Parts: sequence; structure tokens; C-alpha cells
Amino acid sequence: MIKIVSPKTREEFKAYYELRFEVLRKPWGLEKGTEKDDFEPISKHFMAVDDSSGDIVGVIKLMEKEPGVGWFSHMAVSKKYQNSGIGKQLLTFVEDEARKEGYPVLGCMSRLTATEYFTRAGYIINGLPSHYFGTTQVVWMEKKL
Repeated sequence: MIKIVSPKTREEFKAYYELRFEVLRKPWGLEKGTEKDDFEPISKHFMAVDDSSGDIVGVIKLMEKEPGVGWFSHMAVSKKYQNSGIGKQLLTFVEDEARKEGYPVLGCMSRLTATEYFTRAGYIINGLPSHYFGTTQVVWMEKKL
């Protein structure tokens, strides 16, 4: 069974950031440290944990973009667990958290290659693509909660 919790200990945060790096940065040849941004201290962090193994298998974070708008980012699922519903579970969880925070809108900067995934989850593109790193482009997508 997969449960979603917030990392609390130094070891949990280390594993949380390691998964973000392995899935979101390492495949593009980026350096350690690029998996973090300036918003870490003001964000809420969540991780999907496999009860049977104790492994952290997915991560996501939530913060306020502007009044009334939540912003989730750094959503990643371990390669071994991709296509098993964990991404959907993380997304549903963060949407519920955004509602609790009082955000009527939740959005993300989606890589162009992931817009179809978020469209199926009810998000719409609301902006023009921009370069993120290298040739990777991202676009703002949002959903009314």
C-alpha cells in the first residue's frame, strides 16, 4: 500500500531530494543541487511511501504562487513505480491540500512532454511555452478546484 506523508527527518528529506534529482535532473545531465529551488523553505513537501518496503516512490511539493493560486512542482515518481497510479495519487493528494489551503486555482509549470498527462487530470494550458533548461520547454497549466 502507498501512503502519502510529509518528510520530517533529515534522512527522509535526503531521500526525498535524491528521488527528485534521479527522476527530474540526472537524465538531462544536470548537476546535484539543481533539484532544489529558492522556494523550498516556504513549500509543503509530500512523498509517496511504499508501506511494504519503506521506499520513497514519489514526491511533490506545494506552495502559493500568488494570492488564491497554489503551485505544485517537482512531481516525480520512481522509474520502478511509474505507470502504477502513484502520480495520480500524488496529484489528487496535492489538490486536496490546495483546497485545504483555500486555493481556488492550482497550477504547475509542465514540461511540454507532460501536458497531455495534466490535461487528462483536468488542467488547461494558460500561457505560452518558455525555455526551462537546455531545449526543455515548459508551460503554465492550471485547474479550478
